[in-house]
Amino acid sequence: MPETALIISATAPVPVDNGKRVVLHGLLEYLVGRLGPENVHYAIVDGPGRERPDFPGVAHRLDRPGAVRQLATLARRVPLDRSYTVQEAMFGAATLRDQIQDLVTWLRPDIEVYDTLRLGQHAPASPRGRRRVLYLDDLFSVRYDRMLAVDERGDVDINPLGEFAANVPAPLRSLIRHRAVYRPVLRMERDRIRRAEARVVHNFDTSLLVNVDEVHQLRALAGVDSVRVVHGMLPPVTPPQRTPAQPPELVFLGRLNIPHNDDAVCAFIREAMPELVRRHPALRLRIIGKDPSEALLALVGRHPGNIVLEGFVADLDEVFATATVSLAPLRFGSGVKIKMLDALARGVPTLATTVSVEGVPVAADGASGCYVEDDLRRWPDLVDEMVEPAHNAQLSKAAVEFFESVYGREVVTRQYDEIFGLSAPGAPRPGA
Repeated sequence: MPETALIISATAPVPVDNGKRVVLHGLLEYLVGRLGPENVHYAIVDGPGRERPDFPGVAHRLDRPGAVRQLATLARRVPLDRSYTVQEAMFGAATLRDQIQDLVTWLRPDIEVYDTLRLGQHAPASPRGRRRVLYLDDLFSVRYDRMLAVDERGDVDINPLGEFAANVPAPLRSLIRHRAVYRPVLRMERDRIRRAEARVVHNFDTSLLVNVDEVHQLRALAGVDSVRVVHGMLPPVTPPQRTPAQPPELVFLGRLNIPHNDDAVCAFIREAMPELVRRHPALRLRIIGKDPSEALLALVGRHPGNIVLEGFVADLDEVFATATVSLAPLRFGSGVKIKMLDALARGVPTLATTVSVEGVPVAADGASGCYVEDDLRRWPDLVDEMVEPAHNAQLSKAAVEFFESVYGREVVTRQYDEIFGLSAPGAPRPGA
């Protein structure tokens, strides 16, 4: 009898438009390939009446706790239980716990995957599959620490909830945007979630993080060796025939209404663009993304002949084919940056900050097709090196080789085989 698998998440695996969905879709695609679509179940915690997106496997909907239940759980648990987190409270309703218990009892899956600790808190003691996996994404304790550090600078408008805002009742969303509220809340949540992250991994056979540095941090904190890195399985890529533009063409990609993207491109224009234009008067910066801020529009206006705001571009193949260098100047943020991996996969030399390459094991000196430098004032010197045609071609080749060696589908498939103890049909199971 074939094995079965169950993934429980509050995020649909499609469209594959951010780092979290890249991993979730990759896990789903892998399990479907190994076990068959009829044996892989994906349960989405969602509100009633929402149309289910189309994806492989058997879909289930679990009722998301309403605002009243969320607020009740928050008021009842968080003040009295110093080990309980706000994140857990948003999904802490007993009704959701019972739905997950009923689904696991009915399916009795051999493999269970829980998306982050807010759903992992409901993994039942029994029944239990042969492999129970917690996908942590990244360490929220580290994320909150960085938000607090960035907030100290005072030059960035932070949204402390980020994409998690969709899971928070509207009254709390507006309240939490006030600095006098979110700073003490973030400090409290950072400390509680650090303890929760160390505690929850003991309930799972394997816990997954996208950042290898955070893997080592959590192993040391929790005193376990069951935490490991997971890479997203990106769609198959055939690197295009590149014809890097001359004069040089720099590209920045990202949703501009996200604070870390807006801050990144604004900082690059302020710190590096004047010197770049002095050295390369015909250089062009293509900014691809929707909803630019007023601050960005003002900065773009200072370089009308050198910066183009292009909005949303559906097909990036043409962009990557002519780009001389891809830019990733993030100064804060967390998680693996998928747009950067897209560029490397297509052989576009990349210039990045340490934050931008977090979780991506590139060499800082260009050996992986990417230079890493945090001082944006030094970027004009690096761009000078990177746009030289022969060196640009070397970097392009190195980028493709790096991507295939770390994120190629065969490499990631082998990683997933080890995580789940599966193998291709007819092949011996890993470790058997």
